[in-house]
Amino acid sequence: MQKTKLIFLFSLLFFLFPSKVIFADSDELVEIEVAISEVYFPEKITFIFEGKTQKKIQDIKVNFKTGERKTLQYGYMDFTQKRDSDQVSSFMDFRVNTQSGFIPPGSKISWSMVFYFDDGSQFISEEQEFIMLDTRFDDWDFVESEKIRIYYRYSKSRAKKLLEECDLLLDEMAPIVGRFDEQIRMTLYNNYSEMIDAIRSKSKTSDRELTVAGQAFEESDVVLVLAGRNDVGTATHEIMHILVGRATEGSISLPLWLNEGLAEYANRDKTISYDLYLDWGIGTNQLKPLSQLLTFPGDPKLTLVAYGQSRSVVNYMIDNYGLEAMNSLLNNLSNGMTVNESILDSYGIELEKLDSEWRKSIGAGPYKPRENATITITKNNPVISESCRSSSLIIILAVIFLSYRGLIRLY
Repeated sequence: MQKTKLIFLFSLLFFLFPSKVIFADSDELVEIEVAISEVYFPEKITFIFEGKTQKKIQDIKVNFKTGERKTLQYGYMDFTQKRDSDQVSSFMDFRVNTQSGFIPPGSKISWSMVFYFDDGSQFISEEQEFIMLDTRFDDWDFVESEKIRIYYRYSKSRAKKLLEECDLLLDEMAPIVGRFDEQIRMTLYNNYSEMIDAIRSKSKTSDRELTVAGQAFEESDVVLVLAGRNDVGTATHEIMHILVGRATEGSISLPLWLNEGLAEYANRDKTISYDLYLDWGIGTNQLKPLSQLLTFPGDPKLTLVAYGQSRSVVNYMIDNYGLEAMNSLLNNLSNGMTVNESILDSYGIELEKLDSEWRKSIGAGPYKPRENATITITKNNPVISESCRSSSLIIILAVIFLSYRGLIRLY
């Protein structure tokens, strides 16, 4: 069956406004006149079809996927087929502001339509792609290299600086994570009020006490970054999450401490705050065994301790065992091994032994469970970033020294 000939109209408006691709030719089953994907971020994407067919339509399904996801999402169009003509009109709204349907700005979306007819036959339209941007703003521009594209507004010099730092990061981290061809897209927001509607919320507690500085969406190859004095650290930290996700092929066995520790290892603008929290955690017995550090604690302040611990552990592993062992560990995870099996194969020791070695190196004693311990820390709204893996992890990227002073008073 001869497929519909597609005529694509491309221009810079394709990136800056809701994407529209017009078709004008005929097929023995369907004549596609208009196929449009309109973005109304952060609420929805609307898929619209107008055309003609002499057959009676039973359903029109939209298949689409985001980034490099292996699974398709789909929905069915509401359509009208006039009895006295061949004309068909249809549309489908897909909500992007729900937990299950969330799509971050900067995502590449591929989509096509499947027409089901009453006689059992089908027609599949050609696949098309577009980049979903934050359409609340119509003045996006971008800078890019072979592996990174950064969408920005106003400050081209800042975007170019981030691009340079991120390209350097890709080269430096290649011995650990390897090299990849798929481009990573970053959306750079000028302030938090612009960014807040673009991020994925994690919990009411985190939203109340933490300010998001960035998020990484590994399956979409997308990073969101808040511009400012810490944006180099935020951007490189978040891009490392994308690289680690690719290296492990999204392994569910990747533990939080390894994922976040590697992201901080790659951070090109490290803060000392994590070291301060780590010292406090040692003295107050707040360090969890690595076997238990699989999700962040519910208390946002203890999350800072977990970050200091994660960064310290990964630094210890690389300093004492080298980059090759870390690369081997990630490869093992991508091949389906558990973290315990991967560490034993790559490092020749059990996870518990690695934990014990690291604790000894920093002067921390063996883990002792705390009973009925509570922590009271007065600190409003430290700056964070988030990594959106399937396990919904929260990443803290920058903390003001003032919060550490509050901890000292409790020490």
